[in-house]
Amino acid sequence: MKKSYKFLALSFLILICAQVNAQVKSDSVKTQTGTKIYLSATAATQGFGLDIKVAPRADFAIRGGASILPIGGTHVYSVRSEPTDVALDGKLNNAHIMLDWHPWINGYEWSKKVVVTAGAGYFWENGGTATVSYRGTYKYGDILIPSSDLGVLIGDVRWNKVAPYLGFGFEQPFPKHKFNIGFAVGTYYMGKPEATLTGTKFLAANTSNSAQFQENMSYYRFLPVVQINLNFQL
Repeated sequence: MKKSYKFLALSFLILICAQVNAQVKSDSVKTQTGTKIYLSATAATQGFGLDIKVAPRADFAIRGGASILPIGGTHVYSVRSEPTDVALDGKLNNAHIMLDWHPWINGYEWSKKVVVTAGAGYFWENGGTATVSYRGTYKYGDILIPSSDLGVLIGDVRWNKVAPYLGFGFEQPFPKHKFNIGFAVGTYYMGKPEATLTGTKFLAANTSNSAQFQENMSYYRFLPVVQINLNFQL
């Protein structure tokens, strides 16, 4: 008789656990229905931007937006013990559209947050210019050339305007709170850049090194992205 009671009690507990598990799965399915819209502020190595994300399901979303990355400033280097100015002026500004996919939406708590992203960006500003100028007096053999007569050396680099993107990150699908944070890493493939080198005055002869400058810059084809997303549900 005691064994029968124990068996009935065990069966009752199993039924309760099964019912709870079924309820959890049911709730999990419910959270995957309905469309949600988010406004995302992004801060990344590609600059700062805003995205609008539309998620018709918890495991899939499409988002579009734009980001800007101004590159500027003057850096001082030493050439032949004389200070040399390198002035940078460039921009990598883009509009983009991305598809986000949570491949393990029904997995563990950490795995369902994994998101794979694919898309492309249109860079309406896609490069920059570096202007090198020598300070002081340049000694060429026995000839002293003041910086005002020496001239400047200008390097210009431009990448493709359209660049595909691939990456992954961690973000809560269909979060319960209005505000949540996401993290992503990936890269744009910018293609082989077009690079030119131009000199003025006494430095005009360096224009002949433009082909070598193009070759040196040809390896810089990727724009890596490390990004934090601040998402607000609308």
